[in-house]
Amino acid sequence: MSQKKSSRRPATTRRPNATIAAQSRAKRARDHLARKRSQEMNRLERQRGRAASSSTRAQTRGRLTPILIFVAFAAGILLAPLFSRNLLYRGSPLERVAVQGATALTAADVTTTLNLPAGRLLDSIATQEIRDAVEAEPWIESIRSLRLPGGTLIVAIVEREAVARWLKRDSGEIEMIDERGVRFSGRSEPGGPLPLVVGSLDEGRGLSASAILILDELKKHAILAEDPTALTLRLPANANAMAETTTGTVDDELSGYVLHIGETGPRALLGKRFLRQRIARLAALLESDESRIQDARLIDLRYADRAVLRSEPASG
Repeated sequence: MSQKKSSRRPATTRRPNATIAAQSRAKRARDHLARKRSQEMNRLERQRGRAASSSTRAQTRGRLTPILIFVAFAAGILLAPLFSRNLLYRGSPLERVAVQGATALTAADVTTTLNLPAGRLLDSIATQEIRDAVEAEPWIESIRSLRLPGGTLIVAIVEREAVARWLKRDSGEIEMIDERGVRFSGRSEPGGPLPLVVGSLDEGRGLSASAILILDELKKHAILAEDPTALTLRLPANANAMAETTTGTVDDELSGYVLHIGETGPRALLGKRFLRQRIARLAALLESDESRIQDARLIDLRYADRAVLRSEPASG
């Protein structure tokens, strides 16, 4: 009998192949798990990124929302007049001009200066036109206007406050002086009764602070303020003189301020220093010793402890 050969491989051959196959399957499993972990990590990272982005956008919206609301509100305020003018004033004729703040001037003065005829359309009256019109009136320092539905134009003015009149020696014309010492050409009537100032003023320059102080102090004493037009303040002829002299000569008057009281009344020498105290002393003297004052031609107030009255004009 012939003996058949077995087809099975030796155990030593099958065992290494099985080991390699198992290792290969284990490696594929590890690779698969590694890919899954990587994919999961990427997915989680994307989720965190989207969450952070959403949070950032929410914070940005939270910060921008108040700003956007404010911008919209401001834009509304700026644009509202334009729309309201078109909606409320279009076709509305001017019926009345209401003037506010006029004391020296009358409402009729301001209305005449504006020269706005009744019936003119409100939306055709520009603010700049009103401002340009009132520049012709020196008494008006500034102006604001407001148009109201129904045909009313409100004009609020700020007037200059005049404290004195200034006599221009070269022409004899009168200019007004306001509380800042600035000269301006204007009618004297709106200012009411005011003291007169005589003396040289450089072109473009106003009244000095010392002169303004004197004019202000005169209003504080009833005996001096009762008739301002009777007072004339003469400016120092020698504006550069710093020292006061009390020699009794004409030079004394030229080196300081002199107040003329009435056409025939005395002249009060105020000098350049202690002006507030000297005016108070003058007022007290006029109230207490009027009989002596009537005979005096000159009152020298530049002494520290007394006022010197002279019945004869100073000579030099």
